[in-house]
Amino acid sequence: MDNVDTGSLESNEFAAFTNLFNEWYPKSTSKKVKEVKKAKGFAGEHLGAPPYGYSRNPDDKTRWLVDEEAATVVRRIFSLCMQGKGVSAIATALWEDKVLTPSAYKMSKGIGVAKKSGHPYNWEPATIASILENVAYIGVTESFKSTRLGFKSKKRIPTAKDRRTYIEDAHALIIDRDMWEKVQMIRENKRRPTKSGVTSIFSGLLYCSDCGAKLSLATANGYEHFRCSMYKRTSRAKECTQHYIREDALKQLVLKQLQHFLSYLQQFEHVFIQQQIDATLAERRYELSAKQKQIEKDEKRIKELDRLFRKIYEDNVNGKLNDERFYKLSDGYEAEQEQLKQEIEALTAEVSKADTEATNVAKLIAVTKKYTHIDELTPEILNAFVDKIVVHEREKKDGKRTQQIDIYYSYVGIVDIPTDEEMREMEREYMQRTKRQTA
Repeated sequence: MDNVDTGSLESNEFAAFTNLFNEWYPKSTSKKVKEVKKAKGFAGEHLGAPPYGYSRNPDDKTRWLVDEEAATVVRRIFSLCMQGKGVSAIATALWEDKVLTPSAYKMSKGIGVAKKSGHPYNWEPATIASILENVAYIGVTESFKSTRLGFKSKKRIPTAKDRRTYIEDAHALIIDRDMWEKVQMIRENKRRPTKSGVTSIFSGLLYCSDCGAKLSLATANGYEHFRCSMYKRTSRAKECTQHYIREDALKQLVLKQLQHFLSYLQQFEHVFIQQQIDATLAERRYELSAKQKQIEKDEKRIKELDRLFRKIYEDNVNGKLNDERFYKLSDGYEAEQEQLKQEIEALTAEVSKADTEATNVAKLIAVTKKYTHIDELTPEILNAFVDKIVVHEREKKDGKRTQQIDIYYSYVGIVDIPTDEEMREMEREYMQRTKRQTA
């Protein structure tokens, strides 16, 4: 249209300017579109298609509704993971039950998909993994997960997680946050089979008490056992000891501890709650009080600095304070204010942590409500109650071998479970204290 002839220098003399203006328009348009999408993302609007388990709201295309049929499958996937199933095992279970894959399901509902499934029931382990790691299922919108190098490129590249935007409570959740966090923990400690194909429900949960390394699973003389992975790697250098423990013995120990713990909570729930809160506050009451006072002191100093800054500004305007002195003082005040703000932010986070610890006790109580008794140690029960288990080296005393294990319970860590007599004494003290408070 511009009558450019590449063989003629005369017709080419303005081509560079023409190309510059032609490129400027789509570049400017691309920038404006990005800004609009950015504003929508910060406002909590969904910029892409809803994931499996959700559908678009017909009244507002930017909002999602729970698709109960697909959401049931999502809940099943998370439940199977809690039971100790890996992504391949979950994919196999869905295949055997003839559950439609996400793309096949959308096609059955008349929804267009970018890539058609080769087989309607052929679930890929990568698909299962993406579902288990998707924050959308706890009601969080994750925006700006990818970007383009430029307006000319169609290829999208993933962005770093710290550059993405997360909007809480953007839509109805399918999975509760506690289960989602537990599943992420399980995914971090993936249970990989040994060379003989053996797996254990304890894999990824056991740690050495001395060096902190994980315990690895092995088979010898027909018994599955665990030993310190550091010892295994450095047996000649002897950087750590074996910390040997048989899996069957560990199962019995943990099952007995969980049964005792559950019985304790069922009989003395209020005593346990009070004990946990008292222990937490007793350790931190003085420390938290001091930090709260420091926060108040810092906030008071910030207000004082604001007053001083206004005064030197007025003195500078009135000629009572020269510019050099004004800038020196104002820079010092601003630096001190910034330092105080950072200190207040850190102290406030530590003070609020105490409230979180009290909430964690309630979360553990909610987990115990799901079980009246425990007859068998299953992966689901283990993952629900236990964060990690620390194994100590065996000791020999008076001709007997003993071995200590520390169970870190979900949300609260190690729990010192009292004996039956100690629990009765705590119950009596609690009743007496309650009577005195009501009198």
